[in-house]
Amino acid sequence: MAKVADPARRPAEFFSAGQAAQLSGLTLAMVNYLCRNDVVVPSGGAQRGHGRSRRYTFGDVVALRLVAKLSATGVSPLRLRHGLLGLRKHHPEITLTSLPGSHIVTNGSELYLRHRDAPIERAFDGQFAFAFVVELTTLQREVASLIGLAA
Repeated sequence: MAKVADPARRPAEFFSAGQAAQLSGLTLAMVNYLCRNDVVVPSGGAQRGHGRSRRYTFGDVVALRLVAKLSATGVSPLRLRHGLLGLRKHHPEITLTSLPGSHIVTNGSELYLRHRDAPIERAFDGQFAFAFVVELTTLQREVASLIGLAA
């Protein structure tokens, strides 16, 4: 049965490393590794260091969950370090009610952010990487139609 959020209860503003690990589907050891290697750094305001608790924001947890999904498909989080840091730097608006785009695209070494009805942007520096995206199935249907075949 799915959890139903209590509307009277406000979501947590910050999450501990343990909570971030649980919410992202990563182990605490992996969250610690990602933090040590500057792949996903907590942006909740606390400085890293012995005896200090790290404070992950909702957007940080979303980034950690992205790492979990990409890692499951064989993409190395270390290769995406600049993209993940840039994503959080240029798009801190990843919140419960706001997203900077609709899709994350990767070629295995860089992250790209797909905006709704807009060009794809490189996540690490905000530069637009592609002027347009073409759906191949549309092209396939167009050619099939032109030669008189149904696709």
